[in-house]
Amino acid sequence: MVEFRFDIKPLFAQPIIKVTSNLLPNTFRGDRRQCLDATTKMTEIIDKLGQLSATSQGLSKPVTTAQRLRMCDNQTIYLLADNEAGHNGAVLGLLKVGTKNLYLFDGTGKTRMVEQAPSILDFYVHESRQRSGLGKRLFQTMLNEEQWTASKCSVDRPSEKLLSFLSKHYGLKRIIPQANNFVLYEGFFNDGESGNGDGNGHDHGTPNGLHITNSPNTHLFGATYLGEDSNQRRGSQQQTTPNARLQQITQISPSGRYGAKRPTCSMAEVLRDAPQA
Repeated sequence: MVEFRFDIKPLFAQPIIKVTSNLLPNTFRGDRRQCLDATTKMTEIIDKLGQLSATSQGLSKPVTTAQRLRMCDNQTIYLLADNEAGHNGAVLGLLKVGTKNLYLFDGTGKTRMVEQAPSILDFYVHESRQRSGLGKRLFQTMLNEEQWTASKCSVDRPSEKLLSFLSKHYGLKRIIPQANNFVLYEGFFNDGESGNGDGNGHDHGTPNGLHITNSPNTHLFGATYLGEDSNQRRGSQQQTTPNARLQQITQISPSGRYGAKRPTCSMAEVLRDAPQA
C-alpha cells in the first residue's frame, strides 16, 4: 500500500478514478482553491506511483509522471485506492493508457499504419496487494471505460508480470512480432491475418500487389510490389498484364528530392564532351 501525508478520501469518491491532463479526478467537484489543492495532491500521488512502477520493472526512470500527463491530451491514468486502509487511505495501483499512431506488422508481415491505436503504457499494483484480483479489477474497469478489448491493445515494453497477467486473465498468448517496443497479440487486426483494412488499422494496399503505407520508405522510394500471390488473395481484383502493372508502378512515384530528375551533367559526360588535345 502507498500512504500519503494527506487524506486521499476526498480525491477518491470511488475506488477507481480517472485522471487526464488537467490532473483532476474525473469525480472532482470544487472551487478554484480546492482545484489547486487537488492537483497538487494528485501530482504527488502520480509521481510516487510512477516511481514505484519504474522500480518494480527495473527501469532507470519512470515512464509515468504528472508532468508528462499534463502535456498529453490523449493519455489517461486510472488509479485504484482503498479508503479504509491506514489512517488516510492508501493508493494500490496505477494504469496508464493512451492512443498512438504506430507502424506495425500484421500477421502476414505487411507494414500497416495504425492511427490512434489503443495502447497500454504503464501498469502497476503494489506488491503487498498483488495476486488478489485488484489488477484484473483495475484493468477491466479501464477496458469498460475506454470501450476497448484486450486483444486490440498494443502494449508498450511489457514486463514479464504483465505478459503473464494478460495470458492468465485474457488468454493472450500468441504474439505478432514487431520491430518496435510494442507487443501485439493475434486478433489485434479485425481481419485476422489477411491484412485487409479494419477498424483499427488502415490498409493502404492497391490492386495488383502494390502496397502503399505512410512509412518513410514509401514516401522516399515509392510503392512496394508484393508479387502475384497478393493478386490471388484479392480474388475480386482484375488481373493485369506486366506492362500495365509496370505503368501503375511508374505512376506511383517517389516524392521530394528522391523523386527529382537526375542531373544530366556528370564527370563522365564532362570528360566525354571535352575537346581533344
